[in-house]
Amino acid sequence: MSASWHPVANAQPTEWLLRQGALGTPYGVIRRFAFGDPNRPDIWFRVVTWAPTSEGRELIGWCRTLEAAAAVAWDHRCAAESWRHHLAARRTDAGAMAAQRPAAAELVRYYRAALRRSPESVLARMPQPARRP
Repeated sequence: MSASWHPVANAQPTEWLLRQGALGTPYGVIRRFAFGDPNRPDIWFRVVTWAPTSEGRELIGWCRTLEAAAAVAWDHRCAAESWRHHLAARRTDAGAMAAQRPAAAELVRYYRAALRRSPESVLARMPQPARRP
């Protein structure tokens, strides 16, 4: 091995699985992308929901920093849990819940807007499913 080659010093992770606790199920995946000039790349972080395969993952958004990407993934987790609990309290069945679930990016947008207005009323401002007759 050459003395000028230091693979560990140059190594950079390109993907992170986010989970609550060491053994928790992942709730998001962040992947780092570098575009443009290799000497001065434009760095972006893509955030998706977690699923065992990429076909089951949904785009939450793109961020300029790893910290912003982790924050939007956490907000999606909180928003999805709040939305699920809200519908479960109304005794909405799982099939109807899945059919009416907003897109991941939209769910985060509603959640963050509600937090800015009034943290106590996040659920009141979340998208509501259509009522069955």
